[in-house]
Amino acid sequence: MKIGISTSTFFNTVAAENMFDLMRKMRIDTTEFCLNTFSDYEKDYVDKLAALRGGVGVAAVSPLATQFEPQLFSPNVRVRADAELIFRKVCYACFAFGAKFYTFRGPINLNDVKEFDYGKLAQRFAQLADIAATYGVNLSLKNMRWSYASTPEFFKKLFDKCSRIFATFGVFHAEKAGYDIREFLDVCPPERISLIEVQDFVKNEWCLPGKGKYRFDRLFSDLDRRQITAPVLFAAQSDSYTDFVQVRDAFEFLVGEYKSVKQ
Repeated sequence: MKIGISTSTFFNTVAAENMFDLMRKMRIDTTEFCLNTFSDYEKDYVDKLAALRGGVGVAAVSPLATQFEPQLFSPNVRVRADAELIFRKVCYACFAFGAKFYTFRGPINLNDVKEFDYGKLAQRFAQLADIAATYGVNLSLKNMRWSYASTPEFFKKLFDKCSRIFATFGVFHAEKAGYDIREFLDVCPPERISLIEVQDFVKNEWCLPGKGKYRFDRLFSDLDRRQITAPVLFAAQSDSYTDFVQVRDAFEFLVGEYKSVKQ
């Protein structure tokens, strides 16, 4: 199992062009690279960033999904077509970075819908998975608390109908939706989990791993028992640290917790 970091941790503190170099200095060799605006998706810019990767492995690429992913499910053909142009650019970014997974969010659940047409959704997810596959990429649906995929039940029912997609499970969004991440792990085959995203928290505030009360040893034990080998990456807000030594220490804390379980 790889331990690493999402570049969302460096949002507003480090230019994208400098992130790979910073991670190498921290001896972090696994990341999820986040693209944050429309110009980030352009081929020339993506190629420039990919050339800086060096030995850092990119497990997944994550766009700012609310910019276009909900429109991929629009009933309007022209809206879907425009969104697919951006979708393909992100798939290319995955290819350029050597990432096998696209961290995908999909539709926003503004009206707190509880019942879904899983057959229709599965058909559309399969279409998008087919597009991604032409770039050598897999879609990995993340359990965002504001999305359709906010519950274990959604994953179970969708995965029963669509075998083409994978899952990214995050502690933060599971907790915010009122679930323990283990409830998501229970409904998903281990081989279809591409990424686990973690954070720590104290007094209901989220913080760097090792600064709060989250039981990472228990999580690693659960992952080991379930034979889940997907990378575990932490993501933190930039206001949760004052210098990069704290970020490095959080990474080393996670590595230590994992090693203690594997001993």
